[in-house]
Amino acid sequence: MSDLQSTLGSGLNKIQGSLQQGKQKIQTAQEVSQYKKALYEAGTERGELLLKLGESVYQMVRNGELQHDEFKKYQQPIMVLDQKMFQAQQAIALLSAKSSEQHICSACGTAVTEQDKFCGSCGARVEIPEQQPAQEMKPCPSCEEMIPEEARFCTCCGIHTAG
Repeated sequence: MSDLQSTLGSGLNKIQGSLQQGKQKIQTAQEVSQYKKALYEAGTERGELLLKLGESVYQMVRNGELQHDEFKKYQQPIMVLDQKMFQAQQAIALLSAKSSEQHICSACGTAVTEQDKFCGSCGARVEIPEQQPAQEMKPCPSCEEMIPEEARFCTCCGIHTAG
């Protein structure tokens, strides 16, 4: 009987040891997970701060407040990308305006197109208001994007112009 008890006792000790090791592994995995989460959050916050710092430095370089040869090699490619983004935004705005541009008959309020000479609903002559004349434009001294002559700031790069 004593052999049976010692065998059972030994088996129980092994099971308890395994359970203890399993608990320890779970606890370690949870701690590692917490550290990974803290590392991710700190890294994300750091990245956001570096981005803000980079934007601030870029503004200072672009405005001539900060000059360094290392910055100059990045300034021109960033300005080119700024212009591409600005032109894409302008194109989107123009396309959106064209797609939503709708004229109505002044007599009955029915939708008409610029090609219509007479309203299809009431027969009244279609009069499309003329567009305003184009503004005088000039190139921005910084990014060379065309801006209105009287503009005080560039609509692309934001630099102060003589206006």
